[in-house]
Amino acid sequence: METALGAMLIESPALFGRHLRQDLSRQIDSGRMKRTDDRIPQLAAVPGGLNELECPGAEFADGGRLLFDIQLEESQRGWLIKRFRFHLHLPPSRNIKMVRIHLNPETWHDPVRIPRCHLHVGDSSAHIPFPIMNPRLILSLICEHIEPDFGGFAGQSGAGRKTRHKP
Repeated sequence: METALGAMLIESPALFGRHLRQDLSRQIDSGRMKRTDDRIPQLAAVPGGLNELECPGAEFADGGRLLFDIQLEESQRGWLIKRFRFHLHLPPSRNIKMVRIHLNPETWHDPVRIPRCHLHVGDSSAHIPFPIMNPRLILSLICEHIEPDFGGFAGQSGAGRKTRHKP
């Protein structure tokens, strides 16, 4: 697991933030999201010598809302992803109201009880193992697959919106 994180070296938090902004802009251009503040995610220093990229809310065209934060720690080889939290609030018309994807800091988790990287569905406290992947890929996965498809009724999948895959 640590190998997967070590392979995700980030050149700089500011550059990573710009890449995330570009990713969000592509979602806006595709019609999946509404226009957001061009300054999100915002970069800030947090206690412990970490940097944090925070998106306090990006709204989907159908009323869903995404919040995320990513903590980065400087190492000799570059910046490492220390922790992230993605919270997707789905529209009220959906059966499932929320999906959360978390990467806990290594000092916090008990891997036998709670996988370091995991998914929560709804308000469940169940920790479903989730593969460690680059947060940009998670953002794409949320925007293009999870948000359009989760919690819909049969035949409602994607609610008529464009997704990357064809039915």
